[in-house]
Amino acid sequence: MPGSSTPSTEKPVPPTFAEALLVWIKIGLLSFGGPTGQIGLMHRELVERCRW
Repeated sequence: MPGSSTPSTEKPVPPTFAEALLVWIKIGLLSFGGPTGQIGLMHRELVERCRW
């Protein structure tokens, strides 16, 4: 069914060290607002965009 929110059965591919490093550098440079801002940014980048 299109638009279904069932999780994928595919095993996620672990990131390479270089990919992870670039994402963490981006989070470090963009994280303003203390822990609250960092949590929101980390969730968006790591969970929604990268699907790690």
